Amino acid sequence: MIETAVDTELEPTPRKTRGWVKAILVLICGLIAAMWVYAFVFAPKAGVYFVTEKAWRTSADQICAVAQQQRQALVDTSGGYISSPTHEQMIQRADVVDKATDLLDGMITDIAALPLAGTKDQERVAIFVKYYRQIIDDRRAYTARLRAFDLQPYRETLVHGGPVTNVVIDFTSGNDLTHCMPPGELGGDA
Repeated sequence: MIETAVDTELEPTPRKTRGWVKAILVLICGLIAAMWVYAFVFAPKAGVYFVTEKAWRTSADQICAVAQQQRQALVDTSGGYISSPTHEQMIQRADVVDKATDLLDGMITDIAALPLAGTKDQERVAIFVKYYRQIIDDRRAYTARLRAFDLQPYRETLVHGGPVTNVVIDFTSGNDLTHCMPPGELGGDA
């Protein structure tokens, strides 16, 4: 019997080059690169809540500094958190928080009264005041619960899925208003 070798090796079929696919991928990569170049080089550096009037920012921070000093002078909270307070302690806590909240209310009223020339700045400050007033309302609701001897944690209103203080912190951070940060008490300082 005669054996014949059969060549079983097949020639690879040439791949079709899809130039249009490569072009789309290069275009997409180019657009992504352009977006990042814009974001890091050309985009405005001021945040969405940035108030352009430096005098307003300085005056607002000074108002907040005074209110912060007054608030911190209300009570010594170095004793820490009382897990099972008496009714008398709950009333005392409510009194201190109400006094601190009154100072915040006066502070935000004074800030809202500061003059601003630009309409965009006025809109930004109006948003800040609106959300700070919501924090004040949340604090008043907390003290009402304390006065009813309903010991529950302090709760904040949610804005866009997060606590209202997040919006206020965005504003104060973006404008370098360090003394206007919302107080982190109600579990800490007064």
